[in-house]
Amino acid sequence: MKKNWLYLAFMAVPLVGGLTACNNEEVPAPTPNPEPTTTYGAYIVNTGNWGKNDGSIQWFDMEKQTVSTDLYQAQNGKGIGDVQDLCVYGSKMYAIGSTSSKVEVLDLSGKLLKSIPMQTAEEKPMQPRYAVGAEGFVFVTAYDGTVSKLDTLTLDIVGKVAVGNYPEALTYAAGKLYVNISDYGSGDKVAVVNASSLTKVKDITVMLNPAYQCLTGADGYIYVVSQGNYAGSDKIPEEKWIYQTLQRIDPATDEVEKLCNATYIANKGDKMYILYSEYYLPDTRRCFVYDLKTRKETPFVDLSTIPSPQFIAVDPVSEDVYIGNRNSGALSDVYIYSKDGQLKKKIETGNYTTNIRFLAE
Repeated sequence: MKKNWLYLAFMAVPLVGGLTACNNEEVPAPTPNPEPTTTYGAYIVNTGNWGKNDGSIQWFDMEKQTVSTDLYQAQNGKGIGDVQDLCVYGSKMYAIGSTSSKVEVLDLSGKLLKSIPMQTAEEKPMQPRYAVGAEGFVFVTAYDGTVSKLDTLTLDIVGKVAVGNYPEALTYAAGKLYVNISDYGSGDKVAVVNASSLTKVKDITVMLNPAYQCLTGADGYIYVVSQGNYAGSDKIPEEKWIYQTLQRIDPATDEVEKLCNATYIANKGDKMYILYSEYYLPDTRRCFVYDLKTRKETPFVDLSTIPSPQFIAVDPVSEDVYIGNRNSGALSDVYIYSKDGQLKKKIETGNYTTNIRFLAE
């Protein structure tokens, strides 16, 4: 079967049969795959405004350079509600609804295949957060302190493991899941889980509040962003400020290394594209490229024209860089730059656009 690759805004995950049916035997190979040569488009994830149930999923067509209306609405005749995250794995998409506490399984056109309520044994909302596909399953974090394992064939939850308070983003590498344990801002751990047996192996100590950014780089290392403690706030003495920081975990040893300041990240080869800004320290606001081999930082684009950057993503083929901007009370924008930092296009997207998933082969 022809191999396809879906490149996420925050992580690259190789797929098998990305545009056709797949089964649990058709899983990402453990060895490096050829680089993709064509990007067909990208799924735009619009989380929606808090409590408004106005999230959506759009398609950006690379050839036509057009943005679709809401795929979910078009295919199902109703809105999806909220979309915290979108995992595209094999021939399906898994839309994670946190406030609605559900996982919506869709085909690649957005048609609903199954809606999975995420509830505890006491029938309380689990509030799922983020998902990653690996080994023929999709793994989902939830605010009840667990990671659930969803079978991509039966579309049933087949297991669950406790990992820590308020888990957020997660990634997969070398047979293990690495799960950010935010503990609602007071955590400093990344939980390590054996993906096959779904058992927790250990906790790794990182900087304060690992939350929304956790990816496996092209080099096989795990990259985690800790959000810190709002450095610059007058409520915290300067000597206790903890800045937002990018860290690298070696999956062979689970040793942690601090790299540089970062808020949002995207990886392509040896380059990490980074947005950095401390809320209370506006002078820190910048966008740069961090070379993972030389440790050199190179300015990328001037953020003065982007009022409220929300994410950064990189096209795996063209290396165009996408930066999302949230407009308060209005639809979001996404700015598209060439790999040398020249603005190519600005597109209008949905309500509170939070990430992008590139489809390439």
